[in-house]
Amino acid sequence: MNKTSIFLILFTFALGMLNSCSKSSQESEFKEFEINCNDGTVRTGAIYLPKGVKPSDKLPVIFMADGLVFKETKFKEMMDSLIDYGCISPVVVACSYENKVQIQGYNLAYRNAEYVEALAKNDNTLAKLFDNHYKYFINQFIPYVDKHAPVSQSKQDRIFFGTSNSADFGITLSFRNQKLFNEYWCYSPVYSDIREYEPLSTDISYSICWGAKEEVGMFDYFPNLLKDIRKRGGKVNSWVFSGGHDRDWWRYWFKQELMRRFPYNND
Repeated sequence: MNKTSIFLILFTFALGMLNSCSKSSQESEFKEFEINCNDGTVRTGAIYLPKGVKPSDKLPVIFMADGLVFKETKFKEMMDSLIDYGCISPVVVACSYENKVQIQGYNLAYRNAEYVEALAKNDNTLAKLFDNHYKYFINQFIPYVDKHAPVSQSKQDRIFFGTSNSADFGITLSFRNQKLFNEYWCYSPVYSDIREYEPLSTDISYSICWGAKEEVGMFDYFPNLLKDIRKRGGKVNSWVFSGGHDRDWWRYWFKQELMRRFPYNND
C-alpha cells in the first residue's frame, strides 16, 4: 500500500469522524428520566436540549408542569423549527410529567390535587398529595434539571410554564417560593385562590391568558384573579384568545411568548 492510499484512508476516516461529531451536535435531544421521590413514588419527566448545546453552556430554562403536553403535541418539533430558522435563541425546556390516574374515592386525578392548592384546604388526603408534589418539584425535580442540563441558575433566566391546573400550581408557587422564577406563563388557570398570601417581596412577572370559550366563568374569575395578583405586586400581562380550554391554543401562545422572550441574537 503506497503513501497516497494510506493518506486517503486516514483522511476518509477523519472526515467520517468529523461529520459524525458535527451531526450529533446539530440535533436536539429529548431525554426522559425517572426520579425516586421522597414520598416513595416514582415520577417521570424529560429535558429538551436544543441542537449544538455544550456542557459548558448556561442556557435559560423553562420548567414545564403538565410536561406531557410537550411530548404529546409536538412541542419539540416547534422548538427545533424556531431555533433552526433563527426565530428564537436556544433555550432548555424541563418537563415534569403529570399523573393522570384517578384518585381512589375521589372524582379527581392526582394532577388535580397535586396542582390546585385550593382543593387541599379542607381535605387532609388532598393536602398531603399537594404537599408531596410541591416538595418534589422544589427539592428534587428542579435540582435534577440543574445537575443534568447546561442551564443557568440565575432567577432571571428561569421561567415556569403551566396550563389549566398546572397554571394554578404556578401561581401558587410564585407566592410560596419567590426565589425560584422570574416569570410565570400560566395559561387558562382553573381555580387559583391567593387571597391569604401576603404581597410579593420581589419582582415577578406573569403572562396569563384564557379563552373566550372557557368553561369556567371568565367574566368573574379571571379578572378577579388578575386583580388579586396585581394587588400583591405582581406584574401581569394578560390577554383573551378566541378559543377554549385547548392544547392547540396553549401551544400557539407558548410559541408567541418564546419569540417575545428569547429573540434571536446573532452577536
